Amino acid sequence: MFLILSISILLAGAAASALTARKPGLSSAIFNISLVLGCLAGFAAIMAGGLEQASAPGFIQAWSLPSASLSFSLDALSSFSLLIILGVCLAAGIYGEAYIKASRSLSRIKSIRPLFLLMTASLSVVVCAQNAILFLFAWELMALATFFLVIVEDEHPQVRRAGFLYFICTHTGTLALLVLFAILGRAAGTLDFAGIRAVMPPTDGLSALLLLLAFIGFGMKAGFAPLHIWLQEAHPACPSHVSAVMSGVVIKMGIYGFLRLIWLLRGVPDFWAIVLVLAGAVSGIGGVLFALGQHDLKRLLAYHSVENIGIIALGLGLGCLGLSHHRPELALLGFSGAILHTLNHALFKSLLFLGSGAFQHALGTRNIEAGGGLLKTMPWTSALSLLAAAAISGIPPFNGFVSEWLVYLASFSTATVGEGRLAAVSIGALALIGGLALACFTKAYGALCLGVPRTEAARTARDPKPAMLVPMAALAALCVFIGLWPGPVLRLVVEAAALVCGLPPETAALSLAGTVSGARLVGAIGAGVILTGAFLVFLRRLLVAGRLSSGATWGCGFTAPTARFQYTASSYAMPLTRVFSPILGFKTEASSPDGYWPADASFTSHSPDRVLDGFLHPLGSALVNLLARFKRRQSGRLQYHMLYVAIFLLLILGWKL
Repeated sequence: MFLILSISILLAGAAASALTARKPGLSSAIFNISLVLGCLAGFAAIMAGGLEQASAPGFIQAWSLPSASLSFSLDALSSFSLLIILGVCLAAGIYGEAYIKASRSLSRIKSIRPLFLLMTASLSVVVCAQNAILFLFAWELMALATFFLVIVEDEHPQVRRAGFLYFICTHTGTLALLVLFAILGRAAGTLDFAGIRAVMPPTDGLSALLLLLAFIGFGMKAGFAPLHIWLQEAHPACPSHVSAVMSGVVIKMGIYGFLRLIWLLRGVPDFWAIVLVLAGAVSGIGGVLFALGQHDLKRLLAYHSVENIGIIALGLGLGCLGLSHHRPELALLGFSGAILHTLNHALFKSLLFLGSGAFQHALGTRNIEAGGGLLKTMPWTSALSLLAAAAISGIPPFNGFVSEWLVYLASFSTATVGEGRLAAVSIGALALIGGLALACFTKAYGALCLGVPRTEAARTARDPKPAMLVPMAALAALCVFIGLWPGPVLRLVVEAAALVCGLPPETAALSLAGTVSGARLVGAIGAGVILTGAFLVFLRRLLVAGRLSSGATWGCGFTAPTARFQYTASSYAMPLTRVFSPILGFKTEASSPDGYWPADASFTSHSPDRVLDGFLHPLGSALVNLLARFKRRQSGRLQYHMLYVAIFLLLILGWKL
C-alpha cells in the first residue's frame, strides 16, 4: 500500500539522517532521497483512489494499547489534506537544504533534517488515522517534532521563550482533545472514527462541551483568537522553511480536526455557527490589524496566518449554519470556501515565508525597514513575493480570490435562511480584512522592494541559488494556475466538502457548477486587466523612450536625495494604526531633534500583543507575586507548620462528620 510505504520511507529517512548526522553530505543526500520518495509514494496513494471515492481501502493492524488500532485509510477529506501536506513539505524541504547550507549557524545543527522528516510523517498520519488513539499519538508526535524545530537555535533567549510558550499551548490543546475523544468514545462505545460516526447518538446535551473542547484543542493549534498567543512568537523563532510548513500545514491540522469532528457528529446546532463566525471575524480583523503594526517580517506574516485562519473559520461557521438549517447548498459553499482557502493559504503563505528567508539571508535581519530597492537587486525573489502578496490580499486572478469568493457567496446566502446579522458580520469582516491586508502588504512590500536601498546590505543583496528559487516558483505557479483555472481543484474541494456534509459528490458538483464558472470568469477578467495594464506600460515606454530622463525614487525635486527622503513602513501605516490605536495599544518612542543643527533624531513604534503581553503576562506576574507571599510564610517556625497540619486535619474531620 502506497500510503504505508510513504510513511515508512519518511520515518526510515528520519532515522537514517539522524544516524549519519556527523557526515553532513551523506545526511543531506539521505534527507533529499527520503523526502522525494516519501512524497511521491504519498501522491501515488492519493491518485490510487483517495480522491475518487468516499473511502479508499485502508490498512488495519491490531495495537496493544486499549481501544487502539493502527487504522489508516484515505477519504476525500484526508486525501485533500494529505495533498497539501506533501506538496508544501516537499517544496519547503528542497528549499530548506539550500537554506541550511547558506546559513552558518543552521549548518552546524544536526537535528533539523530528521525532525523535518518526522514532522512530515506525523502530519501524514494525523490526516489518515481512523482511530482516536492513533490520531492523538500522531498529533503529539507532530507537536513534539515541531517544538524541537522551533528551538533549534536555542542559544537565543527569545527562541527559548517562544519554544516554551508553544510547548505549553500545544499540550493544553492536546489535553482538551484527549477529553473530547474520551467523551465521544464513551457515548459511541468505540474509538474508531467509522464506529463513532455510525452509532453516535444525538449530542444535544453535550454540544456546548464538545465545542468548547474542540475550540481549545483544534483552535489552539489553528491559531483562533484569542488562542493564537504562541503563533506570532514561534514563527519568527524557527528557520524559514520550517515556518513555511508551520503556517502552511501545521496550523491547518486544527481546521482538519474541526472538519473531521463535524463529519463524525453528522450535524451541529446553530450556536456552533455563531461561535465560529464570530471567532473568524475577531481572528481575521485582529490578525491583520496587529500585522499592520509589525516591523519584523516573519512576525508580520505570522499575524497574517491568524487573519487567514479567521477567513477559514468564517467558512466553517457558514457551513455549520447550512447543516443546522438543512440547507445543503449553503453548507457546501461554506465548507468549500474553508477547504479551498486552506489549500490557497498553504501555497501563498509558504511562498511568503520562503521569500522572507531569502530576504533575511540577504539583509542579515528580519526588519523590513532595512530593505529598500530589492526589486532591482533581488528581482526573482521580489517578483515571486509580489505574486504571493497579491494572492493573500485576494486580488484576482490569483488563488486567494477564488476561495474568498466562495466565502462571500456563502455569506450572501446566509441571509436567505433568516440570519441577516450573521451575513452582515461575515460580509463586513471579509471586506475589512481584504482592505487592511492590501494596505499591510503594500507597506511591507514597498518598504522592502521599492524605493532605494536604506542599508549597505540592501545595496549588495542578491537572489538566492536556484535550489531556493525553484520551489518558490513552483508554489507561485500553483497560485496562478488555481486563480486562472480553478475547475480541477474545485472538483477535489467539492468532494471533500460533500463528505463533510454527507452528500453524494455528484449532487454537490451540480450544486456548485455555476459557482465554478463564476470564479473562472472573474479570474479571466482580472487576468485581462493585468495584461492590459502591462501592455499600456510597455506601450508608454516605447512612446517616451529617449524623450524623458529618470531621477532617483522619491527625489522630490532635490538634486541629492537620500534614502531618508522616502516613506518608511511606520510612516506609511501610521494613519491606519492611529485609527485603530485603541485596539492595537500602539506604542511609540521618539527622540526629537534638538538645536539648530541636530545630529540625531529617532522614532520607533511597536504594537504588543493584547492577549499575551497585555493580559497574560500581567496576570502571570500577579500570580507569581501572590504565590511568593505564601512561600515567605512557609519559611517560619516549625510550630506554625504543625498548626497548619492540625487545622487541615480538623477541617477534613468536620467535612466527613
